[in-house]
Amino acid sequence: MKLFHVLPVLLVFMLLVVLLSGAGCARKKEELPVAADTVGVPVQEFSGTTLHFFNKGFIQWKLDADYMSKPLSDTGSITVIPVRLTLYDSTGVVRSRVLADSGIIGKGMNQYNVWGNVYIRTRDSMVVQTERLKWFKERRKVESDTFVQIETKKGDVLRGKGLDAVEDFSKFSFKSDVTGKFPDFEKRVETDDEAVF
Repeated sequence: MKLFHVLPVLLVFMLLVVLLSGAGCARKKEELPVAADTVGVPVQEFSGTTLHFFNKGFIQWKLDADYMSKPLSDTGSITVIPVRLTLYDSTGVVRSRVLADSGIIGKGMNQYNVWGNVYIRTRDSMVVQTERLKWFKERRKVESDTFVQIETKKGDVLRGKGLDAVEDFSKFSFKSDVTGKFPDFEKRVETDDEAVF
């Protein structure tokens, strides 16, 4: 008779042991990874994003991208893929558009680097194409260390390796390997056109 009383208690005890050991295993399998194990630097990621930059109430630029990422430790540094940047003048009129496969906005937004199929169209219809370009806010300059092609409104095509330019491309110079095509150049010179280029 005593065996019949002990058996149900023994069965309940064994059932609890099995359930607890199974629950303990399940918890280990469902543990969440620690961020430090999977991410080197904590970042924020954005998709389908537009950034607007205003200065004294006037828009300076607008940046559209499918993907943006920025480290939490540096609010000014942003990786952008692809780059679709519109720059405005002080009156809010579009000054130029920049397209590129990728880009990085540097610390404090003082430098912009774009690369991969860089295409720029200025207000006066000048087109700049290259693989890599840097813009420096403080100096208001644009530089490149790769081949660059510039096409003017009149159809002139200038090519060279390395570029130094003011930010609106009203003045620029190539560092080496300069070539060019100038349609109707002779005609423009003969007519004393002030704007030969």
